[in-house]
Amino acid sequence: MSARARRGSSPDFRRPAKRGWGGGSSPDFRRPAKRGWGGGFTLLEVMVSLAILAASLLAISEVVGGALRNHVRARQLDVATVLARGKMVSLQGWYERKGFRDFDEDDEGSFEAEGHPEVRWKVLVRRPTVDLGPDATLAALTGGKTLKDLLPPPDQMPQLAPLQGLITGTMNTLLTQIGEQLKKSVREVRLTISWDAGASVESFDVVTHLVVLQPEEM
Repeated sequence: MSARARRGSSPDFRRPAKRGWGGGSSPDFRRPAKRGWGGGFTLLEVMVSLAILAASLLAISEVVGGALRNHVRARQLDVATVLARGKMVSLQGWYERKGFRDFDEDDEGSFEAEGHPEVRWKVLVRRPTVDLGPDATLAALTGGKTLKDLLPPPDQMPQLAPLQGLITGTMNTLLTQIGEQLKKSVREVRLTISWDAGASVESFDVVTHLVVLQPEEM
């Protein structure tokens, strides 16, 4: 080879083109373009999403509904409690002026005058059912002691031995009178407050004992 040929243009060292399968050009591995609605959700995905959304909304509605029901019930209970206190004070003032009757009493009504006709009340006034004989009355007054415990033994005060029968009879008569007076002066008062709460009726009881020894209007 002549020197001129060696000094000519530089040889071409570029890599030969890759040949594909069967001697052609290399295959194109690019992903084919998606067809359809621009790559949107399938019908199954939409249905699952709607089911999850419906379950979430149902749970939220139950929580909100329960909170509202509790709020309404708490408000009704507050109103009923205030009305019950006022009614109990009114009953106490009435019996302090008029006194108790010799028999049990029942009465009922509503708080329409107070602006709450939906709230009703019922009062039961009962006489004591316990036995208030001489021994029971003395035990109630002295913390369980009997007349024998209060009187001295005959050997300690022999001068009172002849009078013990008279003292015992007098004390029994006095204790009987005290027991009858307690029956007339003490009453169990049961106040029931009720109101409609949708499909059910809510209510509560207030029980107390009133003691009126001497009414103001006799």
